[in-house]
Amino acid sequence: MRARRGGGMGFYATVTEGIAVAFDSIGANKVRSCLTILGVTIGVFVVMVMAAVITGINGSFSELLSPRGITTFWVAHFDFTSTNLSGPLDEEEPDFLKNNPLDPQWAEELGRIPGIQSAAAFVDLSQESYEARVESERVEISLLGAGADYLEIDGGDIMAGRWFTQAEADRRAQVTVIDSATAVDLFGNRDPLDREIRIGRGNEAAVFRVIGIYRVAPNLFAGLATHWVWVPFATADKVLRVWDRMISFVVRPEPETELQLAIDATHARMRQLRNLKPGEEDDFAIMTEDQMLELWDQLTGVLFAAMVGLSSIGLMVGGVGVVGIMMISVTERTREIGLRKAMGGRRRDIMWQFLVEAATLTLLGGATGMLLGGAIVWAVNGLTPLPAVVPLWSIVAALAASVLTGIGFGLYPASRAAGLDPIEALRYE
Repeated sequence: MRARRGGGMGFYATVTEGIAVAFDSIGANKVRSCLTILGVTIGVFVVMVMAAVITGINGSFSELLSPRGITTFWVAHFDFTSTNLSGPLDEEEPDFLKNNPLDPQWAEELGRIPGIQSAAAFVDLSQESYEARVESERVEISLLGAGADYLEIDGGDIMAGRWFTQAEADRRAQVTVIDSATAVDLFGNRDPLDREIRIGRGNEAAVFRVIGIYRVAPNLFAGLATHWVWVPFATADKVLRVWDRMISFVVRPEPETELQLAIDATHARMRQLRNLKPGEEDDFAIMTEDQMLELWDQLTGVLFAAMVGLSSIGLMVGGVGVVGIMMISVTERTREIGLRKAMGGRRRDIMWQFLVEAATLTLLGGATGMLLGGAIVWAVNGLTPLPAVVPLWSIVAALAASVLTGIGFGLYPASRAAGLDPIEALRYE
């Protein structure tokens, strides 16, 4: 145990003394100290890993939307950003089932609106059980029915071959564009262009000719879901018997047209196509990228709440450990405290020393949690498709929470030490 200096101590001396004592305590009681800071380590570890993963996913989601352009919006038969599909069965029928589906031919009507550059029907069948097969080879696929101008919306590019033309889309040609993973799994080293594959569910499959190899724009969801296959929307609607409630429209205004004006014009035309009278409630929805991002923020907000809850439990456990180890430290150093007070040691100096000691212990736990979290984040980036980016605020928040935990839970032991009677303390055995 280091010798303590009597009398008043400056702030710097108090801090350095507290840090030195903390390291002495860790060296003398390694197991006890490690168990004490374990809770803080776990709490900081959770903050680091979850914040990195959530930040990475948010960035990937923004990248997913950004190639579509800030003026692109969607028209659907219900607003899936606000509709609750998980309520009790006895509640009112959800809009997803109550509202009539959209007519794919309406896309042409929307495309004729002044100020609208293009409007196309679109269907995402990636959640359905579709597969592609060639001879004995078969793979589960994420199937999408899109328009001839899909490349302008998605931001990916063609690696070989071409995208389907408007003429092919109009005559419902059975042509398809596949990603490189599908090409490799189905054809191996053979050139897939102009070869035929069968697409469908189970025994119900249709023959399509491969005309292009597509590379998806890099993002989280492209990494999680492989084997993307695109066919003209009209072909998907006819050959694969798409459920009409899965149909939506992608609308792109002219570059010089303001987004809100385009939305207002589309809204007015949709009401006409739906034969809605003045005062009747809309039975369709127009959604912008801002709404999509708001919905995503709500989902990640739940994860952030879980992160705060889990890390708080870890910090609470660590704080309780700090109280225990600091009370033991006060007991073991009772005579030393009494000697310092007898020699003129001030109450605030003793209290500060114990608070710094407690904060140092929890800061070490936080630093350990950061190192472990950083290692996990590195592994996630290297071994999984999940993007993980450690935000600066998470580092600052983790270290600040560690220090505040030590100070908050060290207050009672510190005040207990500072309040000891010097005479009684000197008599302590």
